[in-house]
Amino acid sequence: MSVAPVSLPRLGVAGRKALTQQKILRASMELFATRGYHRTSTSQIAARAGVSRASIFWHFSDKATLFGETCRHFLVPFRESLARGRGHGDPRERIVRQIDAYESFVREQRATIRAFVSWIFASQPHALSLRDELLALHREFQSGLARDLAALLADPSEAPALAAMTVAVLHGELLITLGREAPHATSPRAALERLLFERIAPRASNTKE
Repeated sequence: MSVAPVSLPRLGVAGRKALTQQKILRASMELFATRGYHRTSTSQIAARAGVSRASIFWHFSDKATLFGETCRHFLVPFRESLARGRGHGDPRERIVRQIDAYESFVREQRATIRAFVSWIFASQPHALSLRDELLALHREFQSGLARDLAALLADPSEAPALAAMTVAVLHGELLITLGREAPHATSPRAALERLLFERIAPRASNTKE
């Protein structure tokens, strides 16, 4: 998990609070990802973060709350990348940037994603917050693709199904990749873009003419 450091020369109360929370969240991400939820204690997190155990409870109430907040912060960079990708350009460019954001996040956070996905499949109660966060992000990603695809298709009603197919291909490749010791050299990206742009989008353009 990458958390931007606070770089103010003199921190006020709010600045010190933000800095402490960043330290705790960074330490939590590292330990939850490598040791799991049950084998990570608040004492270990405090030691890794360089804060007191009481500080953790002051900022996050309990371990379960800290885990949920850690999960939300872990996904912030992806959400921000998606927002940037949707911010400008034509629909085709926005689609490419959103897929780029997905693949970049998976590539950079592969080990942590593997750990979190395994917890969800194990149906551990504390993983429900992570599952809910991932499902919300899945819907956000898919709906963004659908909006841009609708602008390219002669029949915009086809966009949700095509967006769902695109996301399913990406998720499927993610799960296959997580099962390997190292990322696979090949990717379905080229075939996916051919399907989206060389067949569907041009055919839609011709139909509109």
